[in-house]
Amino acid sequence: LFKISKGFISWDWIVKSWQEVGKHDVIMINLPQFEGVVPAIAGRILGKKVVSIYHCEVILPNGLWNKIIQVILDISNFTSLFFSESVITYTKDFADNSRILPYFIKKLQYVYPPIIKPKIDKRVQKMIKQKIGKRPQYIIGVAARLAAEKGIEYLFEAIPEIESRIKNDEFGIREAIKTPRMVSRSNRDSSEVEETKIKIVVAGSLDPVGEAGYKEKILKLVEKYKKYIIFLGELNEEEMGSFYSLIDVLVLPSINSTEAFGMVQVEAMMMGVPVIATDLPGVRVPIQKTHMGLISPIKNANMLGKSVAEVLINRDRYISSDCRIEDEFSIKNTIKFYQKLLQS
Repeated sequence: LFKISKGFISWDWIVKSWQEVGKHDVIMINLPQFEGVVPAIAGRILGKKVVSIYHCEVILPNGLWNKIIQVILDISNFTSLFFSESVITYTKDFADNSRILPYFIKKLQYVYPPIIKPKIDKRVQKMIKQKIGKRPQYIIGVAARLAAEKGIEYLFEAIPEIESRIKNDEFGIREAIKTPRMVSRSNRDSSEVEETKIKIVVAGSLDPVGEAGYKEKILKLVEKYKKYIIFLGELNEEEMGSFYSLIDVLVLPSINSTEAFGMVQVEAMMMGVPVIATDLPGVRVPIQKTHMGLISPIKNANMLGKSVAEVLINRDRYISSDCRIEDEFSIKNTIKFYQKLLQS
């Protein structure tokens, strides 16, 4: 029928949703979404088992119209949860800090999302290498669409801090071991332009719905730091393993609870890649559980840069065994959880 903010209103969806509820015994609703209230109410009226999975919260940009939309969406999600028999979310940490979930403590259950260890495709790996070009000393990965809540600008703004710390670390090592001959060589090379130490490689959609203004802002930063930044575009699930295999660290600089877990960080950990994530409820849990990375303050480019440099320079300290990670985030446990839930 029409579009509101990033959402689309469809009368046909409402009709078909009601019809489908009547055909099934268990109704699974993925939230947040405004229209989730339709199958929730229909399921209760028709005596069905209604289960809601609350993935994250929607945090819209500032502005009166966006605030109105967010309030309406919260009311709709609250109603959907009210009519649900069970409410699933990924972590207690996220639930405790949610705007809505604390009202439904008795219904809450926690389970990690289903995560499979990615595989490497040599063909895709070669394609990515070609896009990166000459390999720098370190490759920093970002797996995110170009959206305001992902906070990618803070990583771009952290580039000078990361470069500076890496160069200072190298200088300290050289100073500790150099000989008079090495001093002479250093003096001779001092006038040469030093090549880039890092590259930030972004895998994700460049044109998500409703992000034109943010894209314009990001492209200005990209122009400033263009020698450091490479956009791969959107990769499918089968290609992500090849991406992780080429990076030295993965960064999740998200700024609000539209990000509530970050499956990509667990996938990266399974591939032996440490992670920097911002201090958001739920998002910080994988690092807290595995110690495979660092948690950085939200919207703080300087601290983010320090954390990234620390992990790159001392990478071995932030590597955990594959078994430990796969045991913690076992897809078998997730499958068993849903089997028990649906059969009860």
